[in-house]
Amino acid sequence: MSAPDVSISVTDLRREFGSVTALDGVDLDVDGPRIVGVAGPNGAGKTTLIRVLLGLLSPTAGSSRVRATDSLSLKAEDRERIGYMSQDEAVYRDLTVRENVDFFARLYRVADRATAVDRAISFVGLSDRADDRVSDLSGGMIRRTSLACALVHDPDVLILDEPTVGLDPQLRATMWDAFRERRDDGALILVSTHYLGEATRCDEVLFLRNGRVLAYDAPERFLEETGTDDLEDAFLALLERDGEPPDADDEGATEGVFA
Repeated sequence: MSAPDVSISVTDLRREFGSVTALDGVDLDVDGPRIVGVAGPNGAGKTTLIRVLLGLLSPTAGSSRVRATDSLSLKAEDRERIGYMSQDEAVYRDLTVRENVDFFARLYRVADRATAVDRAISFVGLSDRADDRVSDLSGGMIRRTSLACALVHDPDVLILDEPTVGLDPQLRATMWDAFRERRDDGALILVSTHYLGEATRCDEVLFLRNGRVLAYDAPERFLEETGTDDLEDAFLALLERDGEPPDADDEGATEGVFA
C-alpha cells in the first residue's frame, strides 16, 4: 500500500473582505510529516488561511490544496483524513467527554468507534474524566477534549487554529508533546499561534503580517539569519530587513501576545 499523501499547497492565495485584504498573495508548499507553525500578530491572516485551506471560505484569487485535492472540492471521504480544531469552543457542554468524542467519531464514520474514542481520550490525558460533562471541566480540559475530537479518526493532516490559547505554560507544553507524537506517527500538522515562544517547537514557521508572507523557514534558521536569540527578536529583525518598521500591533505582540 502506498504511503498517504500528507501535503498542503497554497499558490498566490488572496482573500478579500470588502475593502480589507486578509490574505495577499500567500504561497506555501509542505509535503511530509512535520509541524508547521503559522505565526503572526492578531489580524495577520492566520485563521483566514486555515478557513480557506479547509474549503470553508472561497479565495478571491489563487488556490489551495490539502492532500493533493483542491480545498473547494474536498468531499466527505477527503475530510475523513483531515482533522480540524478551531480556536472557538466546538464541543457540547451538556455531553460528557466520551459522548463528545464519540459524536465526532460517528461523523467521521470511524469503524471501531469504542477503541478509537478510548485511544483519543487517553492521548489527551482525560481518561479519568471521560464520563464527566464538559460543563464541569476546566478551560484547559475543554481544549484537550476538542483536540481528542479532532484526532479521533486518526487523520493524516491535522489543522489546529490557536489550540493552546489561554492555557497555562505547563498544559501548553503537554499539548505540544502530543503534537510531536502525532508528527512522529506520520501526520502533517499545521498549527497557528501568536505565542512565538512555542513556535520554536515547530519544524518550520510561516510568518504572516498583514496577510502577506514575511518569511518561511526553520526556527533555528531564523535565529542564525537574524543573529538573534529568540523568535520575537527575529520577527522584528525580519520586519526591519524588509523595510517594514513595526507598527503598534507588532510592538504589542512582542511585549505580550508573542510571549
